[in-house]
Amino acid sequence: MTQQTILDRPPGRTVRYIVRGGQGRSVLVAGQVIRILAGVGDTASGYGAVVLESTVDKRPIPMHFHEKEHDTWLCTRGRLQVWSNDRCRVLTEGDFAYVKPGDTHSYQCVSPRTQFFGIVAPGGWEGFFDDAGEPWAEAALPQPSHPYDFSRMGPAMGKHGVMRVEKDYCAPGNGDATDRELPKGPATYALQSGYGTRHLLNGHLATTLLDMAISEGALEIRTIEAGRGARMPSLQHQGTHLTLYVLNGTLLLTLDDEAHELHDGDFANIPAGTNYSTEVISGNARWVYSAANGNGLSYWSAGDTTEGFAFETSAASVGLDQVAGVDVDLVQ
Repeated sequence: MTQQTILDRPPGRTVRYIVRGGQGRSVLVAGQVIRILAGVGDTASGYGAVVLESTVDKRPIPMHFHEKEHDTWLCTRGRLQVWSNDRCRVLTEGDFAYVKPGDTHSYQCVSPRTQFFGIVAPGGWEGFFDDAGEPWAEAALPQPSHPYDFSRMGPAMGKHGVMRVEKDYCAPGNGDATDRELPKGPATYALQSGYGTRHLLNGHLATTLLDMAISEGALEIRTIEAGRGARMPSLQHQGTHLTLYVLNGTLLLTLDDEAHELHDGDFANIPAGTNYSTEVISGNARWVYSAANGNGLSYWSAGDTTEGFAFETSAASVGLDQVAGVDVDLVQ
């Protein structure tokens, strides 16, 4: 393992690196701690990646929309209330929400400790948190009495194209009838935990949370889960930029022949041209891939489509020669 690859914050350059759980460039905005894991310079302009943590928010953030940004939330702890247009959902662990550019939205952390992993594409909007907040060096969350300079919020919203909207906050629905499958094209939606298009490949279950058709080519997100010993061979993408975020378990990630053990909350930046492979070394593991600048994650769709929700150790492997038009190469 090369310690130079392990960083406490993104370097601002499109290179491979790992940020351990609980680290990242931390910013405090109105009582919420945002840990920036990757930004515009780290992902070849593809997207920004953050983890947000908060206690119970006093109020939702203002209703707003973005002209070009695709916004996502993957709840990893607690309860996150998300408004989008005329709908509201309360996300719990594993639930996902996506808002397309131009749609009005807001969110509020509504449990004593809430956390979500978020991707915003294209890259650059993560700078809003720097402009609206203050550096935060503490391991703990702030006390409710911690002051916040609201004079920073307005200029930050103007600089980053956050368009405020006067709109009522509707009551939440449970989404049982609608939030269990992906839309067929561009649309704002919520997705209950475990749902989404699912494929079995080489002992892994890959679940699509967001695909290129929905995001109009901007972004793709999939969760992967597998049991001990499940391996994926060394792959490389010519144009696709990947990041990997571990939800639970222990994953052995090899980047250009350097092996790293990743645990809950660890994050890896995998630029195009990097050789990477994975092996599950705990009883099981689950992680998130996010991708931009190419369709490299579509490799997972070559596996068998499944209606089930569990990985299968006997799931067949697929040769790369069977995957046409996908930005992926097997590294010999």
